Amino acid sequence: MADQSWWRRGWDFVSDELLGGPRSLGAFLHRGGLTLAFVEKGLTTPRLHRLTHLDGAVGQLGVLAPALRELAAAWTPDRIPANLAVSRELGFWRRAKLPAAAAENLAQVVAYELDRFFPLPAAALYYDFLVMEETAGHLDLALMGVPREPVDDCLELLRQVGFQVAGAELETTAAANAFALAAGKLPSAWLLMHLQPQGLEVAVLKRGALRACQQFSDDNLRDLPALLQTAWEPLGREAETPGAVCLYGPRDRCRKAAARVEAAGFKAFTPARLQLTGDPAEADPGTALPALGAALRTFKRPPLAANLLPAESRDRIRPSAFSLNKVSLMVFLGLLVLWAGSLLIHKRVALFQVNRQLAGLSPEARQLEQLLRESRTLAEQFKTFRQKLGQYPDRLKIIRELTRLIPDHTYIFHLRLSQQHVEISGLSKSASDLIPLLDQSGWLTKTEFASPIVIDASKLEHFKIKAEIKSVESGS
Repeated sequence: MADQSWWRRGWDFVSDELLGGPRSLGAFLHRGGLTLAFVEKGLTTPRLHRLTHLDGAVGQLGVLAPALRELAAAWTPDRIPANLAVSRELGFWRRAKLPAAAAENLAQVVAYELDRFFPLPAAALYYDFLVMEETAGHLDLALMGVPREPVDDCLELLRQVGFQVAGAELETTAAANAFALAAGKLPSAWLLMHLQPQGLEVAVLKRGALRACQQFSDDNLRDLPALLQTAWEPLGREAETPGAVCLYGPRDRCRKAAARVEAAGFKAFTPARLQLTGDPAEADPGTALPALGAALRTFKRPPLAANLLPAESRDRIRPSAFSLNKVSLMVFLGLLVLWAGSLLIHKRVALFQVNRQLAGLSPEARQLEQLLRESRTLAEQFKTFRQKLGQYPDRLKIIRELTRLIPDHTYIFHLRLSQQHVEISGLSKSASDLIPLLDQSGWLTKTEFASPIVIDASKLEHFKIKAEIKSVESGS
């Protein structure tokens, strides 16, 4: 375990400290103050460096400047991008319908009609809208807005400390982006449940849009399946069975609600399932998650891309410079690659030289191989010849034995030998005496005439005798 921990710490240092990418700040403005999430894009997953909360009343955030400046200086000396999430208690979300003719100048029409849906006029709001449905007769819009005054105070504080503010959004979209970007792949339609100290809020998200957002009391938690069904009712026929419910809020309430969501047949996601490194934990998850979602949108285009800040109010984000550690590590990795490449090239050159030498020796090697094959063939032939030769009797010994046995008045003019038989043809004054002589030799057996004896005019007997050979050595 100690070795594994050492390797783990080493890998975390390399991936997060040396190979870490851009950095970002996510700030969540709520009635209790400002919650800050300092996030860095690691080699594989984002890394949460610090999560902290600064107490301060809305409209009096200037007093937080020294503490925020100290935090920023301790984390990085460079100017880094920041995104702001604003509490739903301070912001607004509505669905609205406008005539289809308004599509030609929709932005102007929304600005003119905004005070019909929000308690503040467009001049006092940072707002954005999304067309969710367009029919022949009307446009179905989702409107989002936050008051300018508290948001401007927060943006001024962040810029005064040295951050570059890139955008602002509602708490609901920030929390939804945190789950969508760091909790793995979610289905196209899902629910976001914010468990508050008193009551809860359920948002319906579908295809990258916030389709509905409703407040419920704690009494509705007693019948959770009915609550989830009620949350889908604003979609009407568009409603689909959600595959997931993402929950955030106080830990105990979140854990109990997640168990009941699973029991109702849905897959529950909590902040504990977010795929990022670092310890998120010293702040309330209900305020930490929107800050984290605001920070993550710097690294990747979020599914809910609403930005309440108009283009002229956004700071131009400058890319962060490489640190000395990162440059040194890149140089070291480059040298390591070159060294490995040189070893590979050296081995390939050596292998090429060996192959070239073998190619030069190939004709001689093939000639030698041919000679070896011929010698093996001759050896096999000689062995076969010796075996066959051993199967036949020695002709010289047989002739010598016959010369010793045959009397002087007998002449042999034909001798035929095989492996175990002998045939003798010749002339004799008394051919019948030859059979006993040959039987007494000891190396012939079954001696007999092969044909009748014929007597010629000179009274010599023509004979033909055959016999089986037992062993010339034993006869000798």
